[in-house]
Amino acid sequence: MTALDIRDLSKSFGGLEVISKLNLVVADGQRHAVIGPNGAGKTTLFNLVTGWLRPSSGEILIHGVPLKHGHPDAVTRGGLSRSFQKNMLLENVTVLENLRVACQASHSSRYAMFRSKDSFPDIIAKARRIAEMMHLDTALHRLVKELSYGQKRQLEVAIALCAEPKILLMDEPAAGTSPDERERLIELINKLPRDLTIVLVEHDMDVVFAICDVITVLSYGKVLATGGKDDIRSNPQVIEAYLGNDHA
Repeated sequence: MTALDIRDLSKSFGGLEVISKLNLVVADGQRHAVIGPNGAGKTTLFNLVTGWLRPSSGEILIHGVPLKHGHPDAVTRGGLSRSFQKNMLLENVTVLENLRVACQASHSSRYAMFRSKDSFPDIIAKARRIAEMMHLDTALHRLVKELSYGQKRQLEVAIALCAEPKILLMDEPAAGTSPDERERLIELINKLPRDLTIVLVEHDMDVVFAICDVITVLSYGKVLATGGKDDIRSNPQVIEAYLGNDHA
């Protein structure tokens, strides 16, 4: 089954076309990377897929259902979640509280504004389970601002998982991490359930090759190539436009 189906998608800002007649199919359970140089249109593509931007033309289907542009909350409820490149965390509260808020956002109790958070033990239990998945269970009661940078990146992924997505978009999850932090993050992502579809934007090609089965290369808003790791590594156009000889 197809998780994400993008058909003839275009997006222009004034006279500048950032995405141009882009077609992309991601199968259920696939680990799919979208790479390309700065300005290739990767972030714009993510903003279109999550409903933050309306396309100029074209169509996006999530598990066969057309996306409702301008309604990111509906997209999330439809099974798609996103981790951001920039820190979106609540720095002055605990890891558990960050996860509790994220879990409650997709729960009916989000409307119960005057009830104590302790009234929802199922939400707290869910937050603890997700923390354990991302190896944050020993840091639950620490303030986020006290975490290492790598732990913050793990928390950002954990928050995206709180929505119980079927498709997870990850925007440069390893950006700014040390080599050890990067290896830990790769390991944790690779341990996520295999029925979870992951679409990854990442500049670090070691991360891409360690996680993803299929890679799509963008150049000036168009698909330059799509294929497996070996196909992309050996593609002359991709080497010239983006990879260089280091990863060939």
